[in-house]
Amino acid sequence: MRRTLTLLLVVCAPLAALAGAITGRPIAASEGAPDQPPVSAGAWNIDPSRSEVRFTVTKLGFSDVTGTFRESEGMIRYDPARPDASEIAWKVRAASVLTDASDRDSALRGEPYFHTARHPFLVFASRTVRVNDRGGLDVTGDITIRGVTRPLTVTVRPVATASGPAFETSFVVNRYDFGVVGGSVMGRLIGREIRVHLLAATTTSR
Repeated sequence: MRRTLTLLLVVCAPLAALAGAITGRPIAASEGAPDQPPVSAGAWNIDPSRSEVRFTVTKLGFSDVTGTFRESEGMIRYDPARPDASEIAWKVRAASVLTDASDRDSALRGEPYFHTARHPFLVFASRTVRVNDRGGLDVTGDITIRGVTRPLTVTVRPVATASGPAFETSFVVNRYDFGVVGGSVMGRLIGREIRVHLLAATTTSR
């Protein structure tokens, strides 16, 4: 997370100290196709089997490591006619982190990183939702990682699918803003900036 962003969602979102609001910095444009059907109003549960909480970090200055969180739950309430009445809440189980190395996964669950024994969830809860001039949604809320809560604003793209709407966002955060400080030996072994991609696929209406 960078100072300009510096979730979750419940990734809750534990991914120090920022004094002001943290604003998500999109890492790629996410414009919907012109013929994409609109998302209708409703309230849905987030389907963890089809959703994605993915992160990428650079180590040693040149090698990328990508991981996911496999367990999450949450809800989305959305009304395109009244976006200010919309709501997103997402909670991610920190211990469900999975990369391609079991030793690294164990380390990420430990005290220098997510400290999952004391802080079992990453959580995000929205406070405001506004339509932006690109047809997406600017969602502002609070993200909690490792027991540290910060304000967070991200740009979200709603997408209509056959099984219900999905909501997608990508942004960058600085893990040090949440006390996730493992991986530093005589400087930066593991990068501070974390590139996050979230896809919230929904299931039946609540």
